[in-house]
Amino acid sequence: MYNSDNNFALIIGVGGNDIEYTVNDAKMLHKNLTDKDLIGYPEENVILITQDQATQKGILDAFDKLRKKTDEDSTILLYYSGHGGKYPSKHKFFLQPSDMTADNVEETMITAKELKEKINALPSNKLVLFLDCCHAEGMVQSGINGLYGMAQKLNDEQGIWIMASCQDNQKSYGGGDFGLSFFTHALLNVLAGKHAKPFTDPEVSMMDVVEHIFNEVPKLATIHAEDADGNAAVQTPYFKTQMSENLILSHFPKNAQDHETIIAELEPNLEALDEERFIKLIRSMEAVGRVEDAINALNKNKRTKSDPDLMEALGDLYRNHYIKHRLQKEGEEALEIYKKAHELAVKTEDEEQVFTNAVKIAFMLAKLDGSKKEMREYAALALSAADNYVYDSVPKFVTMAEASIYLGDLEASKKHYAVVDTKSGIRFKMKCYERAFLIYDTLFDPRNEQDPFILYLKDTLLT
Repeated sequence: MYNSDNNFALIIGVGGNDIEYTVNDAKMLHKNLTDKDLIGYPEENVILITQDQATQKGILDAFDKLRKKTDEDSTILLYYSGHGGKYPSKHKFFLQPSDMTADNVEETMITAKELKEKINALPSNKLVLFLDCCHAEGMVQSGINGLYGMAQKLNDEQGIWIMASCQDNQKSYGGGDFGLSFFTHALLNVLAGKHAKPFTDPEVSMMDVVEHIFNEVPKLATIHAEDADGNAAVQTPYFKTQMSENLILSHFPKNAQDHETIIAELEPNLEALDEERFIKLIRSMEAVGRVEDAINALNKNKRTKSDPDLMEALGDLYRNHYIKHRLQKEGEEALEIYKKAHELAVKTEDEEQVFTNAVKIAFMLAKLDGSKKEMREYAALALSAADNYVYDSVPKFVTMAEASIYLGDLEASKKHYAVVDTKSGIRFKMKCYERAFLIYDTLFDPRNEQDPFILYLKDTLLT
């Protein structure tokens, strides 16, 4: 079982007569995060401030308190539910604490700059910020909407995932029968593993959260809310990230049918399983930490030496272990296994396995600082095989996009990622971004976050 002792959270629910449910948002998130049978953050690690506590001073002091509690290895969840403000003439975005009135906006606002400074002062680089903000009715300023604009401004230097509940020209909805904002309702469901039935993953990642919120919130707004003209409401969440790796937010929720169930069902019949269920068993063993057992099962399976799919699965085990622990031996083992899988795929004329394994060989050669000439040769093989593949599958275009990076043809890579964008869901695109970032960062060593190719990847795969 995962240890949540180094997971921390700061939860802010401002409240107010027109958005009382924002206090419920904060309290429910606190309840779920600290429930030992659900998500299991230690009670002392979660700071909750609402209503009279959520003043300008109270919010800024809470960030300082969080900074003293955390270290560089902490995972930190930051959450704000309340009003978001904007001065259109100044393009100035701010949070509205509970002590703000129409007469003291300048004195009490928390600007994007101040929030960024507080976030940058936190020692960890594993940060996620949720902004669930409605526009402020009755404020003197016009055009006060959700904090999409603030999310755009927070180009954090450490690395952070940011989700805003709506775009800059939209309102964030909630209340009614829900008693919560639609955004937080969706967030609570996915953190508790209620976003999928059966929920078989051992953890809930930021990818899960983004995918579910993007799917669920627009539907909830359309069904349960109306805009000022009486039409079905439109609410589209927004997110951005500086992170190159996924972030795990909760582990083994109580309602999960986890991988142990799959293992208990399939492992007794290991020898009789077909390829699909055998690989499913292998993935579940890996997920619960039984990597050696998974490797042994593949090595003992008589089909592995003649089946490129099973050989690739074996290579994936070593590759994933290498990426996580940076052990040279595992990386070299992954490289050799992918080469064997590629040879098998060529021999058996398994066209898709030819290009998927060739591009994985190129990846391992790049990460292991192997021969760049050999890396480019395998990338060229992958590109050619994928280009000649008759079916326009997503793996085909992902392979062509990645192979083009190895070959230094970034314009071609962009073209292929544009196709991936039209054919894939957001979760898959986020995984593609992770791999693309790793490849590009390894080969080109970009010196700043405004690198044109990185910006293109973000705009295409993370929007």
